[in-house]
Amino acid sequence: MFRKSQIITLPALIALSLLLTGCPPSAEFTRWQRTSTTTDGVRAAMEECGEPVGSSMMHYPINERVRHFQCMQRLGFKRKDGFEYCELAKDIPACVEEKNGHPLSLAQLEALPYGEDKGFYPIKPDSGRYESMQVTWRKAGASRHFSAELANDQETLPVMYACGYPKPLGSNLEVASIGRTAQAQRCMLDHGFEPKEDMVLVCRPYPQVTGCERNAENSR
Repeated sequence: MFRKSQIITLPALIALSLLLTGCPPSAEFTRWQRTSTTTDGVRAAMEECGEPVGSSMMHYPINERVRHFQCMQRLGFKRKDGFEYCELAKDIPACVEEKNGHPLSLAQLEALPYGEDKGFYPIKPDSGRYESMQVTWRKAGASRHFSAELANDQETLPVMYACGYPKPLGSNLEVASIGRTAQAQRCMLDHGFEPKEDMVLVCRPYPQVTGCERNAENSR
């Protein structure tokens, strides 16, 4: 499970490394190599693995990014920088499946930690984070202007507590499981709230999770 020292997301780790080196991110297709494969061959392989060339997998849920990464490796490609997703993200379902050699059961999937919903991030002492940073929902149809954010959060917090988020946000020791997060998110949708960012939703990468069909209906 992810503990307080492990709550920095993988995209944040990658971004931090770029800031420290002072280097902007290169185009993804330039990071892969395979013997006697041209740039066009790399692009074609990336498309075969599901990545739209010219776009970025960073806008996709991490499990989808890992599956794309694994697909490129199965095609014989290696990252020039030696980067390995599953060394940093061992609890991501695609990494667990690769290690086990077989697909996860629904119960196994729902028991894994879910790191995309900041409402379940533990707040480490002296981290500089505070509860309002963890509010991941707003009333459906509420103003998205920054001037309305405080009022939106004040309306949202009691409902997040009632739906199973930590009170106060950040007081938990570990991030919640995929299953628990899905239950809390379903409750928020049922109460007429919407995520501030779609990437928060469990059902985007894991539509098979219990309650996701209902979530999808309520979010339309």
